[in-house]
Amino acid sequence: MLDSKACLDVGKSSLNASIQGAKVDNQIPPSSVIRTTVACGLKGIQALILILIAGSVNAQVTAVNHEGLKLRKNVIKREIGCREGLHPADQSHENHLCCQPCPAGKRKIADCKVHEGKPDCILCKEGEDYTEKENYLDKCIKCDLCDGGHGLEVEKNCTRNQNVKCRCKADFFCKNSSCDYCEPCMTCEHGTIEKCTSTSNTKCKEKENSYTLLWLLVTPVVIGIPGIIYGVIKYRKHKRGTYGNPESTEMRPLNFTDVDLSNYITYIAEEMTINQVKDFVRKNGIHEAKMDEIKNNYSHDTAEQKVQLLRNWYQLHGKKDACNTLINNLRKANLYAVAEKIQEILKKDIASDNENTNFNNENESQSLT
Repeated sequence: MLDSKACLDVGKSSLNASIQGAKVDNQIPPSSVIRTTVACGLKGIQALILILIAGSVNAQVTAVNHEGLKLRKNVIKREIGCREGLHPADQSHENHLCCQPCPAGKRKIADCKVHEGKPDCILCKEGEDYTEKENYLDKCIKCDLCDGGHGLEVEKNCTRNQNVKCRCKADFFCKNSSCDYCEPCMTCEHGTIEKCTSTSNTKCKEKENSYTLLWLLVTPVVIGIPGIIYGVIKYRKHKRGTYGNPESTEMRPLNFTDVDLSNYITYIAEEMTINQVKDFVRKNGIHEAKMDEIKNNYSHDTAEQKVQLLRNWYQLHGKKDACNTLINNLRKANLYAVAEKIQEILKKDIASDNENTNFNNENESQSLT
C-alpha cells in the first residue's frame, strides 16, 4: 500500500487521464476508482471522491462559462444588424430576423418567417401610388398631381413603379428640368422674335422709335383739337341752356382709393397665377401658416386657393387704398399686363357708375324745373 500523498498523486493522475469523460456526463470515471482502490485501498477511495467532487464543480463552471461566451457572441452578432441589402423584421419577432426587400412596384404586408427569407409583398395601386425601387415600406408612395392651375399637364401617367411625369401646358414654360409650376408665356405687343417653348419664354421685339410713335400720336390730336373744342363748347352751351346746371354734366375723376374690391376678387384671381397671388399676399401680411391652411382646405382647387388668399388679404388690409396697394405691388413685380387688366375692369365699372349718377342728377334737375 502507498502512503496518503502517493495515493493522491495516483488519484489525480487517473482523474486527469479521464477528465474529458467527466466534462461530458459529470460522472465518476470507473477506471479512476479501480486504479485508486488497487493502489491505496479505502483511504485512497475517500481521497479520490474529494478530488472528483472538486473536478465536477470545475467542469460545471467551465460549461457555464462556455455557454455564456456563446450567448455573448450571439448578442453581439444581433447588435451588428442585418447585412447590406436586407432589412430588420418587426421588433416583435423574438429572433430578430433579417428579411429580403420587396421589389419595385410592391410594398410589404408581412415580415419574413425565416432569417434572410422573403416577406409577403402586395402590388401598389396602378395610377394611385408607387415604389420606384426595392423597398421594405408598409405603404406605397402616393402619386403626384400635375396641377393645371400651376400650368402643368400629364406627360406620363403614374404606374406602380414610377411617379407621374408632368410637363408645361401650351403657352406656359419652365426653365428648370424639374418644375412644380410653369409660368405663362409673355404676349408681345410689338412683334415676336422667338415663340415661347416649354423651357423658354417668348422673345419680343422692342418698341419702335419713340419720335416716330410720338409723331403718329400727336398728328391726329393736333388736327382734331379744333373740332374737339368746338364740340365741347356746343355741348356745354346746350346743357346750360337746357338745365342751367353745368356742374351736373362734369365727369367725376376716377379714384381707386376707396374702391370696394370685394366684388372683384374673383376677376382679379383669374388674371393672376397661383404663385403671383402667393407672392403678393406673402409680402402684404398673410402668414405662411394661413397660406398652408388654405392650400390644405382646397388642395385640388387652385382657382379657389387664389380667391381665398386674396379675400384674406383684403380682410386684413381693409377697403381704404387696397386697390392702389394691389396695383402698385403688381407693377413692382413687373406684372404690368396684369395690373393694366385689373385697372381696365375697375375703370369700366367706375365710369359706368358715374354715368348712372349723372343721369340720375339730370333727371332730378328736370323734375325740379
